Amino acid sequence: MKKINLLLLCFLALNFFSCSSDDNSSAKNKDAEINAQENEPLEVNSVSSALIIEGATKKTGTLTPTGGLEFTMDYSKQSAMQKNGFEIEFNSSANYAGVYLQLKDENGMADSYFDIPRDKISKSGKIQEAKNNRGFLKGKSAGKENDASIEVNLAESITAGTFCYVICLYDDQGNISEPTEVCVTVEAWAGNSDLVGNWNFTKQIEDGKETKIKEQLCDDYTETICNKEVLVNDCSTINSINIIFNSDGTYKLENITSEKYYDWDASQEACEVIYREGDSKYVSSGKWAYNEEDKKLTLVEFIITETYDGKTESEVFENGDLGFNGSIVLLGSSLKITESYINYDETEEIYEYFFEKK
Repeated sequence: MKKINLLLLCFLALNFFSCSSDDNSSAKNKDAEINAQENEPLEVNSVSSALIIEGATKKTGTLTPTGGLEFTMDYSKQSAMQKNGFEIEFNSSANYAGVYLQLKDENGMADSYFDIPRDKISKSGKIQEAKNNRGFLKGKSAGKENDASIEVNLAESITAGTFCYVICLYDDQGNISEPTEVCVTVEAWAGNSDLVGNWNFTKQIEDGKETKIKEQLCDDYTETICNKEVLVNDCSTINSINIIFNSDGTYKLENITSEKYYDWDASQEACEVIYREGDSKYVSSGKWAYNEEDKKLTLVEFIITETYDGKTESEVFENGDLGFNGSIVLLGSSLKITESYINYDETEEIYEYFFEKK
């Protein structure tokens, strides 16, 4: 009887490991298929008809550069996210009136191009305030400042793949600059099966200081209350951050934080330091993508919900909002996510977040 049980156990164990190996192989094959799709050329006229650029006018024909207007771009390749799209950034001291944008491939130019007036082009690199209560989703920071930024969204019909565009500046005298060409890779959703699963936050490291889950992190500074300088310390505690990455490229993130912060109005009225305390909950859902070359994770938020002081507010982003784009290190059931954030004084802060898979 013991011999039979031993043989049965061996058979079951062999079958289990064989199935696990098959499952893993299937997942890796799926990753390879997803990543290979990103290298497939997209038909430029189809992409051109699916670009969404606020304030732009679509025109037919081709462009004939005359020179005379100078501009620079810091890149010749860039990534785009499905629906959310990408940004075109450039620098120029020329007195230009607008930008022409036309797609191209190995067979030539698209049948039409975009005319984007200068007053529809924004300045890029504007420092944005960190989003509250989001854990490592702090939002876009300044990065390198450029003279101009054009936001380009993609219609739902555009899938993963590649295309190129040329960009020219023009002025009121009919001058058109020499073109600059940039090739875009539209990232596929998902792309790394090892990320799929349920991940729980364990600790963070900021400027070399480690703070564990449910450990209070405080920031000391001085304030003037009733003409007296006093020491104030705001504190926050991450009670939990949970991320679920699904194999279809969707994700859900939930962050629960406790805070103790300085109440300026109440303190000035009482002539002493008054603190307020509260719990907040932040939930983000959307799509995730993994760039296998740069080992970067991107989260595009489509719905966010924030609860604070018993009040809940939700926001829906039709084209998605870039919530996170940073490098990761994935080793088995351990995940490290690194985020860089630029402050108002242009100093850089680096945060490392550590997760364990359930």
